[in-house]
Amino acid sequence: GDLKKGDEIIIKHKNKTLSYTVTDSKIVWPSETHYLEKKNKNELIIQTCWPIGTSIKRLLVFAKPT
Repeated sequence: GDLKKGDEIIIKHKNKTLSYTVTDSKIVWPSETHYLEKKNKNELIIQTCWPIGTSIKRLLVFAKPT
């Protein structure tokens, strides 16, 4: 819930460091899964519950490689 547009996300995987910049975030209903469908673009989507600790909605954070 603290990430905002312009923030950097760093992921380390298999001896590589990947850097992403947050472009958007949305709070959606759990049934709104179309945001998570595979698309032909290089994008990271982080999903968590919203409000944190509940199962009412989902917070989606979108980021693109930098």
